[in-house]
Amino acid sequence: MKQRPVRPSFGERLSIAVIVALIYALLLYGLFWASSGAEDNKAMLFIGGLVLMPIAIASLATSIDDPRGESTRWRQVKLGWLVVGIGLVLTVIFFKESIICVVMGLPLFISGSSLGSLLTLAIIRKFRSPKRATLVILLPFIGLPIEPHLIYPDHNAEVTTVIEIAAPADIVWRNTVEIRNIDPSELQFTFSHGVLGVPQPQDAVLTGEGIHAVRHLKWSKNIRFEEVITGWETNRFLSWDFRFSPDSIPAAIEGHINVDSHYLKLTNGDYHLTPLANGNTQLTLTSRYRIRTPINVYCDWWGSIFFKDFHSVVLDVIKNRSEAAQRASSHLAAG
Repeated sequence: MKQRPVRPSFGERLSIAVIVALIYALLLYGLFWASSGAEDNKAMLFIGGLVLMPIAIASLATSIDDPRGESTRWRQVKLGWLVVGIGLVLTVIFFKESIICVVMGLPLFISGSSLGSLLTLAIIRKFRSPKRATLVILLPFIGLPIEPHLIYPDHNAEVTTVIEIAAPADIVWRNTVEIRNIDPSELQFTFSHGVLGVPQPQDAVLTGEGIHAVRHLKWSKNIRFEEVITGWETNRFLSWDFRFSPDSIPAAIEGHINVDSHYLKLTNGDYHLTPLANGNTQLTLTSRYRIRTPINVYCDWWGSIFFKDFHSVVLDVIKNRSEAAQRASSHLAAG
C-alpha cells in the first residue's frame, strides 16, 4: 500500500520559511546594496531596493509558510515583519549597515513587507497554488534594470532655525565665523546624534576673509568638508556654498547616503545676525538642499529632522560661547 507523503508541520514550515526568506533577503542585499558605491550617483535604488525588495522577501516567506492560503492575514503580515526585522539586524552585524539607513528604511520595509504578504496570500487563495506568486518574488529583478532610466522630480527645501543670544552682534559674529575645537560636553542631546549616531560637529576653521574665503569643517567619524563663502557682511551676514570631496564622508560611515549626488545635494546656507533693542542678537541659520527621489516627501521629512537637530546643536554652542564672552567682558568693564 502506497504511503501518503508526510506534510511538514506548522512549525517546520514556519522555520523553513524564515530561513529561506532570510537567505533570499541577504542575497538581494548583497546584489542591490553591498556592491553599490556611495560615489555612484545612481547607487540609491529606491524602487528596487526600498520598495520591491521587502515585498519580494515577505512574498517568499508567505509562499513557503502557507502554500494553501489557510492562515490569517495577520499571521502572514507578522511573518513578513519578522523576516525583514531579522534581516535588517543581520545587515548591521555582518555588513556594517548604518543605524541611520536602517531607521530611515524601516517604515518602507514594514509597509512593503505587509503588502507582499497580503498580495501573495490573496494570489494563493485565488489560484489555489503558490506558483503564481513567483512574479511577486521576482519583482526586484524586474525593477532593477528599469530604475536607472527613471527621472524623478526635483524638490528644493530649506530649514531655518532662529535663536536669541544675550550678547551684541560683534561677539556673536566672532563665535559664528569660526567655531573652534568643540568639546563633546558642549553638544546638547538630539535624536539624530544621540539615538541614530549622526556625526557631530567638532571644528570650523576660517581661511581668508570675505567672499571666496573658505570654512573648513570637521565632524566626528572623520568627516571633513568645506563651505565656500559667497556673502560676507561683518557682524550681519554670512553665506556659503557647500563643497564636498570624494572622501568627505567615508563609505564605512554611510555607504548609501551621498550628500553631493544625483538624488541628494546639500547646496548652501547662511547666518543672519540681527541686533535687538535690548542689546541681544537674533541669530538665524538656514540650510538648503535638493532631493530627487520618488519619495521626496518622506525624504524631506527626514531632512527636516536632521537639519533641525544640527542647527540646534551648533546654535547652542554659539549661544553659550557668546554669552560667556559677554559675561567676561562685562566683568572686565565693571572691574
